[in-house]
Amino acid sequence: MVQLSRRSALLLPMAGLAIGRAAPAGAQSSYPSRPVSVIVPFAPSGGADVVARIVFAQAGSEDGPGFVIENRPGAGGNIGAQTLARATPDGHTIGTIAISTHGVNPTLYRRLPFDPLADFTPIALLSLQPVVVAVRTESPIRTMEEFVARKGDDLTYASAGNGTSGHMAGELLRMKAGMKMLHVPYRGSGPAWADVLGGRVDAVIDNVQAGLPHHAGGRVRILGISSAEKLEVLPDVAPIARTLPGYLVNSWNGMAGPANLPPAVVQRLSAMATAWLAKPELKARYRDLGILVPPDTSPGYLADFIRQEIAMWAPVVREAGMQVD
Repeated sequence: MVQLSRRSALLLPMAGLAIGRAAPAGAQSSYPSRPVSVIVPFAPSGGADVVARIVFAQAGSEDGPGFVIENRPGAGGNIGAQTLARATPDGHTIGTIAISTHGVNPTLYRRLPFDPLADFTPIALLSLQPVVVAVRTESPIRTMEEFVARKGDDLTYASAGNGTSGHMAGELLRMKAGMKMLHVPYRGSGPAWADVLGGRVDAVIDNVQAGLPHHAGGRVRILGISSAEKLEVLPDVAPIARTLPGYLVNSWNGMAGPANLPPAVVQRLSAMATAWLAKPELKARYRDLGILVPPDTSPGYLADFIRQEIAMWAPVVREAGMQVD
């Protein structure tokens, strides 16, 4: 069952809420014994928030008295992540983590207010979200090959902000292809796509779900996608790796708790997540948004995945001179 706090409910249309049945009395005697707070370190309606609401909407009465989503945005996700790290480790405050908080920010921020490994208990990897490279339909660039071939031009590309998956994917693309691209950061996906449509920047690199409405409306041309294979929702868009071998980028979201979360709680939450991700309704919703179900949702897999992400993005951040205080 999913419950939303009054504050969260006011931020979303009522049609987007998923309210389950009341938990049976017997469920109150075991974990969770009261509603679980789920800290999402990003603003409502963004990619991380959408994933969280899809996932926790799968909870049923057998999973306890409910989950309350609390958005704590700011500082590239650091504010919410710090709040999660300082929570009481009893399982009644958990949260989502992402490519920014536990992949990019450990190198991007010189003074990170938490340790991405020591201060958290990994529970489950929840989603993989490819990014797309897109131009407006009037652009003379028609293919990914043509885009990459413009090595000598000072192309501009928009992203949803510094340190976001689109920004990082763009910098990795620039490095691998030996291109000259100027990053133009925006405060969110909406204005980034608007300026591409208006012809003020050449391209946009962003999460796939942000581009799907513009693609469906014929307003943009998606040149490539960062997943290893084509997506069912974009059958005519080839992976960027076919142009740049080895190029693979996914934005991602995981479930974690503060450090020292009891093993029994971790096991319970991990089992819940595995069951939710296997539900046909979740898979259908993911498919429609271009989101991928991870190949493994175990706590150990997420722990290894975080280490790999930090190692992957550290040299990109440093080479691009992106570190901030």
